[in-house]
Amino acid sequence: MSRKPRVRTGQAPPAQMQATAHRIASDLLVRRVCVHLVGVGGNGAQVAACLARLDVAMRALGHPHGLHVTAFDADRVSESNVGRQLYSPSDIGRHKALVTIHRINQFYGLDWEAQPVRYEAAMEAHYIHPRIDLLVSCVDTRAARRTLHALVFNPNLDYRYWLDLGNTETTAQVVLGEGHRRYGSSVGDRLPCVTELFPDLLDDRIPDDDRPSCSVRMSLAAQGLFVNDIAVRFAMQLLYELFSQGRLTQHGVIVNLDAKRAGPIDIDPATWARFGYLSGAHPD
Repeated sequence: MSRKPRVRTGQAPPAQMQATAHRIASDLLVRRVCVHLVGVGGNGAQVAACLARLDVAMRALGHPHGLHVTAFDADRVSESNVGRQLYSPSDIGRHKALVTIHRINQFYGLDWEAQPVRYEAAMEAHYIHPRIDLLVSCVDTRAARRTLHALVFNPNLDYRYWLDLGNTETTAQVVLGEGHRRYGSSVGDRLPCVTELFPDLLDDRIPDDDRPSCSVRMSLAAQGLFVNDIAVRFAMQLLYELFSQGRLTQHGVIVNLDAKRAGPIDIDPATWARFGYLSGAHPD
């Protein structure tokens, strides 16, 4: 039978007891949470479905209003999307955002919205921007993340959290970060965003491989069949913990399916420093 380690008087507690916790701001527990979902492809379509399940769970646990999600994606369903993404042959040619949100609204009786346009175009078209509690990005390119980084850290816009999901054929990363913290913010260090832990995403000298896949086989060569599923489940677990427990001790996960391993990103300045990010640094 295992025993708990003893801590003598005057000794520091074990390292696992020293983890820094991020606590959610109280207003997110009493009003409807505004979510912008950018990209409704391999990750995004599954994220949308899981957000609906999260909405049900939040209400069951006592949240009075749950989530309101708006999905943004200008792409239409192609043949290569069928099978690897949550689309059927009858969806080919239809807008991904409209297909996904319509199905979720019908199934759960929700009033979520779909915008079949590029996200930055939608934001530019609105002169008065809402407070965006959670931006969830399921995009494929560095260029897209550079655009989102500029929006999240625009001093004239109100973004609270940015949850990013990214993957290659067999690897993935999920990072939940924070924007400017201008209102009712949580206690402790600001959570760094994906572009701060992985600054190469902001390097416009690195080319994107955004060649279209014209078949399921070619699509699977670029991204494995189940890597999206793994990334989405870790991302949604972060949100579930945040809204059900009100706190987090990790704000990201790195996955390697070849090695069958996943490692958390702790909420810890020493951990962030290993990525090259210094706590308290101002984003570029």
